[in-house]
Amino acid sequence: MAETPEKDTPKTLAAETIDGGSSLLPMLIVGLIMITVGYVVLMMFV
Repeated sequence: MAETPEKDTPKTLAAETIDGGSSLLPMLIVGLIMITVGYVVLMMFV
């Protein structure tokens, strides 16, 4: 159940970004979140 909101959130942000027109700020925020999550997961395995 925890996976569903995480998968739906990026799609919603992407849709809002396309409709809004200003895509740099949301893309940067999503990118930073993905990098942070990836780094945390990597450190957990290492």
